[in-house]
Amino acid sequence: MEQHERMERMDNSYKITVRPAVLSDCQQYYEWESAKEVTEFFSIHDGQTYDEVVTEFVLNQADPEKEQYTIVREDGKLLGRIYLGSINRNLDSLEIFRIYIGDTAERGKGYGRQALEWCLDRAFRQDTFHRVYLDYYTGNPAQYLYESIGFQHVGLARGACKKMGQYHDVNVMDMIRDDYENLHIHRELW
Repeated sequence: MEQHERMERMDNSYKITVRPAVLSDCQQYYEWESAKEVTEFFSIHDGQTYDEVVTEFVLNQADPEKEQYTIVREDGKLLGRIYLGSINRNLDSLEIFRIYIGDTAERGKGYGRQALEWCLDRAFRQDTFHRVYLDYYTGNPAQYLYESIGFQHVGLARGACKKMGQYHDVNVMDMIRDDYENLHIHRELW
């Protein structure tokens, strides 16, 4: 399975590469995850330390049910992070636990869409997963990206996440292999 893949684009925006994360990426993760604009819709607590980022990274690297990637622009600039979790071979499912473009100046340029499409390709083309799911806090503008790519709403977990002493509803969306294949066929016909 190739885990280092370049996404091709038809427009003039940069192409991205998604590569396995390395320990030295933690410094950039820490900087991004210290910004409210990045963490607002994640359960990352405010005031997270660099040591906590590194500890989480190291523990996740050792866990076979988790994979971590860094989103890199064609010119080498680090753009964001992908963290896949709950990788379950018995159920053939995985969760997109965290995905973001960390540099707010780079948002709105299609990089998030490319990264999300990479996740789906990784699950359905490069592997044999049946289901990919994700969740998001109510009010997260990424909801519209998820819908436009073809994720389906499957439920609402009320008060399921707690951040800074407040509970947040979490919307659950998924895509199964048949959805992906049908969407992919339609995209090729366009």
